[in-house]
Amino acid sequence: MKQKKIFGPCAAAVIGLLLVCMTVASVSAENGLHAVAINGGSLLINEDGGIDCTASADTYAGSYIPGVTYQIDVDCEYRDYNEVVGQTAQFRLEGPDGSVATKSIFDVPLINNNWKGKLSVPFTPASPGSYHWEITCSEGSESASARGDLILV
Repeated sequence: MKQKKIFGPCAAAVIGLLLVCMTVASVSAENGLHAVAINGGSLLINEDGGIDCTASADTYAGSYIPGVTYQIDVDCEYRDYNEVVGQTAQFRLEGPDGSVATKSIFDVPLINNNWKGKLSVPFTPASPGSYHWEITCSEGSESASARGDLILV
């Protein structure tokens, strides 16, 4: 009795495609092309009833993978109520390697200067360990800051 072949050209093509994908994924990680987005926290400047600055940073823990770049993203918001004018609102993110992202907004009188956005910095650790980033916001004499942690084992 003759047996039918279960695997044909299609199965070979699928297996070949899987091997190619696995190779591309490992080469991408080795070349630093792989990125992991991290929620780095949030910054808020609120002018409702004066100036109030708030900073809240997060912690990310995971396994160290050589060549992986972590994209630290911080949500920022400026709420302008025209109660305070002529000041400059400042948002700042300093990554573990000293790279910095900033945003400044000059509060123009009688114009709604509301803004929502992100500050981002990339970071590629050289080894397992604990790494930190700093976030700050300020306007006038008010400011707030917080420290976020990247823990890789």
